[in-house]
Amino acid sequence: MDVAWELLVAAERADREAVAALLSRPQVGVWSAHLLRRLRNRATDIAPVWFHIGQLHLLAVAAAISANVRFTMVIPLWDGIATLPGLGSIHVPDTAEWDHGTLVSTTLELTVKTAGGAVRPVKRKPIHILGGEVGGTAPRIQLDDTGPYRGLTIPEQPDPLPDSSADRWNAAFTDAWAILEQDHPHRARELARGLSVITPRPAAYRFRPHSGSVSDGYGAAIISEPHDGAQLAVTMVHEYQHSKLNAIGHVVPLTSVDPSATCYAPWRDDPRPVSGLYQGVNAFLAVAEFWQRHRRREHLTGSDAALAHFEFALVRMQVTEALGTLRRRPSLTEAGRRFATRLAERLAALTEDSVPATVLAAAETAAQDHRAAWRVSHLRPARAHVLECVERWRAGESAPIPGPAPVVVADSAPPRLDAKAILTRVLLSDRGEFDAMSSDPPDEIRQIATDLTEADFALVAGEHDRAHALYAAELAEGSNRPGTWSGFGLAVRALSPGAASKTLLERPDVVRAVRNELALTGEAPDVERLAAWLGADG
Repeated sequence: MDVAWELLVAAERADREAVAALLSRPQVGVWSAHLLRRLRNRATDIAPVWFHIGQLHLLAVAAAISANVRFTMVIPLWDGIATLPGLGSIHVPDTAEWDHGTLVSTTLELTVKTAGGAVRPVKRKPIHILGGEVGGTAPRIQLDDTGPYRGLTIPEQPDPLPDSSADRWNAAFTDAWAILEQDHPHRARELARGLSVITPRPAAYRFRPHSGSVSDGYGAAIISEPHDGAQLAVTMVHEYQHSKLNAIGHVVPLTSVDPSATCYAPWRDDPRPVSGLYQGVNAFLAVAEFWQRHRRREHLTGSDAALAHFEFALVRMQVTEALGTLRRRPSLTEAGRRFATRLAERLAALTEDSVPATVLAAAETAAQDHRAAWRVSHLRPARAHVLECVERWRAGESAPIPGPAPVVVADSAPPRLDAKAILTRVLLSDRGEFDAMSSDPPDEIRQIATDLTEADFALVAGEHDRAHALYAAELAEGSNRPGTWSGFGLAVRALSPGAASKTLLERPDVVRAVRNELALTGEAPDVERLAAWLGADG
């Protein structure tokens, strides 16, 4: 390690700014944090420890190349690839999975001597750059497709991006940056200063994009190949909020230690800790602000406008609910409470914005569906209360008053609870695509959810009688699918709003628990009648 450190020092003496920029790269933070965890036995992975330690050699090599300093350095190889942070990668053929070579720089070329003794010239494959042809204030964002510290799993195997995919990324980024500069200049400025690396992922279904960020890697984002510029723009805005809040949390904690994951986050399938809920509220508020402006763009008409209105209405509802939950949690620090108050002020500026009635209703339905399905997935009512309900039902008595608050018992593998929201997007975008999807499900349907039923399509299409009958049939067969319970509540409300629908949407966990307990006695109650009975309590 001494020789690597000495080369790094020599490079800094030759070009301090270049080395400073290199050391500030997000993946350097991820690498150093992970290495410390490995050395302290707080993390495990598939790579030998020497591979992680050897990344210091690659860091020194990248610094030396940037500063035009000659060197000879042993470097680690994974499947023959060595990633030079910020510069690209080199490929050495005919090596073992975990191997090393000696890299030598001359005035004209790089050569490598493998562990087997062969010496050959190597060429550096430059890293793909977004923004190089945009000009103006656009940042030069690197697409990291080979670095072992670019993803959520460490180390991550190199996955070189095809040129055709890089071209699509560049086209989407050009459109995204035009949107940001024109309509969201403050977001463009912060992204230009802070977002430096994107880890590209394969394209996903249009309405199921994937993105993420790593707390130790400030200024990096993991993003699936975008469908269009708007999707990339809002995703970059979203993920950079996580980077900012992670950085703030290292300096001024916004929450005290509270590892319990009991919070409902309307954009997640699983219960979240307070810190995770805080991250979501902050990020999705920025998303709401994006859609609030984007839906007013002159060129947006027809289905594009309807989709933008839907995104704004839905995320505004989600943030409103989640922020209310967040501000009630006692684990917020004083700084956390002040920051949450500022978030509430920003949210208040969005509350009066109108949304077309039909789209607003669709967003409300999607929000209620997710909430009810989440309760079925993760809430368990008190056993004593369930047994009391069973006893009184069987005795023909009135329902007891509601029991104590249910406890969170997280489903370790929850289903995708936003499936009907995705179907709503499909319907708003292209009715023909929706109809084709419902009659002859394509491969993409598995990216939406693996448990969609005919009843879900009927409900989203507004065929409430048909949806009611189909959901009732599923429940009669003993279904515990969260989407069946939430969908049935929505169908009942559409046809005959009252105590039954209210209970099914607000306390579906109780209705299901009582139904299941009654089933153990051999009784198969009508779920709608049971919900109405429970809704008449007190």
